[in-house]
Amino acid sequence: FESMGAYGLIGESILNHHVSKYIQMVPFFNRSSSEINSNEIVSTLRLRFLDATSDALERCLTEEFSLQNYLCDKPKQFIIHDYEDQICSNFDLELSSTSRINIGYKEIPLNTFWSTRFDRSCFIFIIPNLQMNNEHLTTTSIDNLAMHIDVYQPTMLDSALHTRLCVNTLS
Repeated sequence: FESMGAYGLIGESILNHHVSKYIQMVPFFNRSSSEINSNEIVSTLRLRFLDATSDALERCLTEEFSLQNYLCDKPKQFIIHDYEDQICSNFDLELSSTSRINIGYKEIPLNTFWSTRFDRSCFIFIIPNLQMNNEHLTTTSIDNLAMHIDVYQPTMLDSALHTRLCVNTLS
C-alpha cells in the first residue's frame, strides 16, 4: 500500500484511548542568487512535515532535490494523537550559547496534520541577506545557523518534538 500512496490503520480501538500517528519533520536548506541583484544571496530554510513512511520521505526528497534544496539534517519523528487539540509549533533562533530569540509560533488545526495529503505542510524561513562581493563572502555573512524547534499538542507534551537544528549556510 505504501508505494501506492495509500495507508491504513489496522487494529482495534481501545476504549478511552485515542489513535496515534507518527509524523516526521524534514529540514532543507537552499542558497541562490537573487533575481533582482546577482550579488545578493537568498537563503531559505524549509521544514517539511509528512507521514513517517519511506514513500512519503522519498516523494519529499525528490521534490526538494529538484528545487536544488539539500537535506540539512536527518528527519525527526514525533507522534500526534487524535484529540481535539491543535498542533503548536515554536521556533527560536539561537543567537549565542546562552541567548535565543523567538522567530515564530503557530497553532495549526489537527485536521491539517491528520489528513491523508498533508505532505505539502511546510514552514519556510528566509535567512537574512548574505551579501557577496566579487571575490568572496563579506565578513558579515552567517556561517552557521542554529534553531530550536518544538512541535507539540498541549495535552500530550510527552510526545512532543524538541530538537536543535544546525545548518552550515556556506555549503
